[in-house]
Amino acid sequence: MAVRILDRYLFRRFGLASLAVAAGLTLVAWALQVVRTAPEVLTDATPWPAAWRVLLLPLVPIAAFVLPIAFAGGLLLGGRALRAEGAFDALVGCGIAPRRIAQPLFGLTLAAAAAAAGFSLLAEPLALGALRDDVPALAASLLSGRVVPGSFVPAGPGTDIHVERREGDRLENVLLVRRDGRGTLELAARELRVGRDAGGMVLRLREGSLRREAAGGVVRATFAELVQPLEASALRERIGALLPAGLAAGPAAPFDPDVFGAMAPRDRYLLARRWASPLQCLLFGLLAVGLVLGRGAAGWNAVALLGVAVVSHAALRLLEPAAAAGALDPAAAVLAAHLPAVLALAPVGARLYLTRAV
Repeated sequence: MAVRILDRYLFRRFGLASLAVAAGLTLVAWALQVVRTAPEVLTDATPWPAAWRVLLLPLVPIAAFVLPIAFAGGLLLGGRALRAEGAFDALVGCGIAPRRIAQPLFGLTLAAAAAAAGFSLLAEPLALGALRDDVPALAASLLSGRVVPGSFVPAGPGTDIHVERREGDRLENVLLVRRDGRGTLELAARELRVGRDAGGMVLRLREGSLRREAAGGVVRATFAELVQPLEASALRERIGALLPAGLAAGPAAPFDPDVFGAMAPRDRYLLARRWASPLQCLLFGLLAVGLVLGRGAAGWNAVALLGVAVVSHAALRLLEPAAAAGALDPAAAVLAAHLPAVLALAPVGARLYLTRAV
């Protein structure tokens, strides 16, 4: 009974500390991302469901990225509080070995690694897919929301639009200027509406004329109705900045050898990197447990944990070009990036295991 009470007590104290740190860091990182990027994506014309998805879905990949270091940092904070209260010294004085104290912390580490796996392997691909599906509608609302009658406004890469009057979703007396490698296209129309067809969102222009200026000369024509694709690549880049790098592949892709083998080397590496979050959660958590139950000062423990985390993330970035070029196996690259964490964990774990109660 006493053992179960001790396990529940330690699980609760360390679990609450880790949860508080993870929630705080996730919210700070999410707020910084949203404040920096959301104004480039959202306007007053954005549908509320899509706006909420743009605002809230980044929480998922950010949580997957933050959870490993936040969980380990929470363990250090919880251990510092208990050591300051004299709880560790009291337990060891009662004949309880540090490795016995570590058992509920090991269980907490496994639970955190499972949560990280859920975020990075399941929730993050679904969130990216949902946001990717919203890109055409967001592009349409971005155009409608930024139109200012009487002024030229950007409507995509190399495209500007001038509108004389706006009536709801209908733009009247429109001049659309599009520049690309082939020359300049000028479209003048009495009316423009944003619609959807089988290929995605389109601009439907009615009763107008076009002027195409290219190297071969100038082409002029009139039309009753003309459909132009709504360019959404710029918006895709903004959404890519809002969310950490990921793949379009669904949650089942990492477990499907056919899908994995058919991908380009860079895509295979990004897919394999989904395993980085649960692996880091396990390694950083075990390292934090060893540091908490060791004799090191709290400040040095924090420096050691932060150093291992920085080296691991830097190694993931440094090995990415080789894995993306196919010179290094994607799984080997992810594992090699975490070798410093394993090397740092080995002596800490050995000391913890060999330490006996006094």
